[in-house]
Amino acid sequence: MTTEAAEIQSILGLDVSRDTVTLCDGRRHTVTVANEADALRAALQPYQGTTTLAVCEATGGYEDILLGVLLELAIPAHRADPAKIKAYIASFGKRAKNDPIDARWLSRYGCDRATTLPRWQPADPTQQKLELLVARRLDLVAMRVQEQNRLKAPRSRLIADNIRDHLAELERHIEALNAEIDTLIGESRDLALRAQQLRSVPGVGPVLAPLLLAVIPELGTLNRRQVASLAGVAPHPKDSGKANWHRSTTGGRRQIRPALFIAALAACRGDNPLAVAYKALLKAAKPKRVALTAIMRKIITIANARVRDALRQQNEIMPINA
Repeated sequence: MTTEAAEIQSILGLDVSRDTVTLCDGRRHTVTVANEADALRAALQPYQGTTTLAVCEATGGYEDILLGVLLELAIPAHRADPAKIKAYIASFGKRAKNDPIDARWLSRYGCDRATTLPRWQPADPTQQKLELLVARRLDLVAMRVQEQNRLKAPRSRLIADNIRDHLAELERHIEALNAEIDTLIGESRDLALRAQQLRSVPGVGPVLAPLLLAVIPELGTLNRRQVASLAGVAPHPKDSGKANWHRSTTGGRRQIRPALFIAALAACRGDNPLAVAYKALLKAAKPKRVALTAIMRKIITIANARVRDALRQQNEIMPINA
């Protein structure tokens, strides 16, 4: 964090689009510049060295140039979750929307929450590449499932050869991505250590381990409740007055839960403590769906604990070797 939260005196709201960035420094006046490094550098230069916090939304990558310029000028920034910004605006009952209005709302959001907003830090290049490779693999696997379903359709006989050719091509690309992901993890001491600990958990295989590393890079730094919530397997209460409803597992990062379900199925069919726990839950008359969800939660909490312990041990050993 470049500037402490208590020292922040002004907030700069920045609404990012593909071609432009609209700036608002807390007053109603706004200015729009091109989403290019030179234009942004000129517009943000006056804020260099001041106690200013820049707030923008995550836009799928269009904010990268802006964040790079802010880092270059040593202006602290917060990249906000668009869902939180949308909920914040809705709480005021407002509906009007355009770039200047959004920039003003971002500035106001920053003013209200400056003391609690985490500062953006550039991603590690290796971690960033892993995330992109894993995301691409998920896309290709989804395409493969779609093509497999099309091949089974009764009217697909006339184009079956074309679908098979596409499936073979997808398989080649998926295998190539798997090899690239394995190489990337093997070349990084930190990722290799984390992957080794993850693979030691029953049910966690060569697909889930890279997925966890990419989607939940915070593994090892969270407590068991936080990691269960991120994975979408935390039972959230839904009570009101005298009404006590069944707790449901919702939210979390959407890519994790389906993969954890497959991992839980594999773990429950093996010879390990998780399989014993699953059978005990069934013996206690728990529905299979509830028992599997409990095993999913155990997998992610065990994985988090093992990564945490391995990182602590590594940090204790490194000074001795130095």
